[in-house]
Parts: sequence; C-alpha cells; structure tokens
Amino acid sequence: MVSDNLLDFASKNYNFDKNTLHFICESTNQIYMFNRDNRSYILRFSQRPVENIRNIRAEMDWLYYLAKNNIGVSLPLSADNNELVISTEDDGKPYIISVFEALPGKFWNKNAPELWNEKIFFNWGKVMGDIHRLTKNYFPANDNDLRSEFTGHNALFLDNMKNCPAVYKIAEGLINEIMALPKDKDSYGLIHYDIHPWNFIIDGERINVFDFDDSLYGWFALDIGIALYHGLWWGRKNDVGHDFTNELIKHFIDGYLSTNRLNDYWISKIPLFMKYRQICKLSWFYKPDHEDDNQKERIRNIENGISRV
Repeated sequence: MVSDNLLDFASKNYNFDKNTLHFICESTNQIYMFNRDNRSYILRFSQRPVENIRNIRAEMDWLYYLAKNNIGVSLPLSADNNELVISTEDDGKPYIISVFEALPGKFWNKNAPELWNEKIFFNWGKVMGDIHRLTKNYFPANDNDLRSEFTGHNALFLDNMKNCPAVYKIAEGLINEIMALPKDKDSYGLIHYDIHPWNFIIDGERINVFDFDDSLYGWFALDIGIALYHGLWWGRKNDVGHDFTNELIKHFIDGYLSTNRLNDYWISKIPLFMKYRQICKLSWFYKPDHEDDNQKERIRNIENGISRV
C-alpha cells in the first residue's frame, strides 16, 4: 500500500474525500477505489519514471477511441489541473497517478452458472474481436505518445529463467519464432495484452473491459492466446468438477470470429502464444533451487512440450 502522503496528494488533485478510499489490490500497480459525487472511481499508482507519462497518455487516447466506438471501457478522469495523468515523488521514488471511472457489472464466478457459461465466453471473445477490428483504423493523437511494441524480452520472462537453462533455451527459441512472424493490418495492431477474466466486468450481455496498462502493439493471436490461457488456468473446472475447456475455447473463438476475421494461419498460431504465456507463468513464480513439486512439474511440462495451465 502507498503512503499517506501519496493518498493525500491524490485526494487533493482529484478532489475526493480521503475517507472514502479503500485498497483494492497490488500487482505491477497499486489500486484503490474512492467515491466522489455519488460515483465510484479507480485510483492507480504506478511507480515508474516520469517519462512514462507519454506511454500512459497513449493508453488514455486509445480508451477514448474505443469508447467512442461503443466498447465498454473504463474512461479516465481528469485531475483538477485538467491533466489525465499526473506525477509526483514520494520517499525519493517517482509515481504516476491516474483515475478511471468504475464500470458497472459483476466479476466472473466459475461456480455461478450465470457468470461462467457459453454466452459469457462468446461475448468475451466478441469484445476482443471488436477491439481488434477497431484497432485496424486507429491512429494515435500524436507521434510522441505511443504504446510500445511486443518484444518478449522483458526481465521477468527471460532473466528469471537464466537459472533454468533448459527452459531458458526453449524460451529464447520461442521468442525468436514469434518475432519472425509476419505483421500486417489484419493480424497486428494495438492490443490489450491481458484480457483475462479479472480484467472484465459482466453487465448483462455486455462485457466491459478495464486495465489497459499492459496494452501494446502485438499480434491479435497473441491477445487471444493470453486470454484463453488465463481462462483455462483459473476457470477450467468448477468446484463440482464440470470441465469448461472445450466450450470455453469454442465459444470464445466463435464470438471473436463473429466480429473480426482471422484466417486459419493465425488461428493455428494461438497455441504458440499460449505456450509463451505458460513460460511467463513459470517465470513469475520461479525460485532457483526450489524443491516445490508444482514448480518441477511446470518445468517438466515445458521441457516435454506439454501444454498445461
């Protein structure tokens, strides 16, 4: 959790009562919720260099473009100085602060039939297809505020694997294979890069998407592979043992193809990107010289080419 100084700074700049704040979660960012004028908002603290403001402004620009085209997204709120992104320092560390409207709806629940079913899978795939279709005609507001491109060579993904030579070699080969893939308007563009089940809200027939903090330029099949990997990781089976694997994949892809065309070549590449996410998962939790059976099994699966979530 961030310091009281940062919370005070945010409350003054966004004009809300600090007593309405409550902590939500921490991952790469620290997330809070507050109330103002009888509405709920999401407050995001990102510990990043101030130069990253341009990257976040690019995120905001894309959100407005998607909202204008009827995609349910969490729009940003301006600070009192009319800026969509503000920054400060706390204890010698730089922070970038942004606020978003809270979205209506409910989170998924694999044990609640109305919140984890074929229709949800279809609409989840459909909203991703809508985003990919729209990104083909998206042009950033300026050349200075741009999202980055996928490279696969981030510290968590590869550096964490250097102590596991066999997986490191597989990961390097995988990234080389991915980076050699063609790029064209129908296969590559600005993607969310993390539309997993905890990054959308179910509002009847509508899927509202949030947390575009990881968005980047990459392959549409990459976005699909990440979504499916996480969906199967967390929601393959409910507590009474029903297996959603086949229906999740089928109806997600059906929903996607109902609104955006992706040819057979790119459909065939989805398992490649799911394998990428499988290695990412190992890297997030990898501990050198750890004797944990789950870690050993994850390593064996990757070494033997077994796709497991």
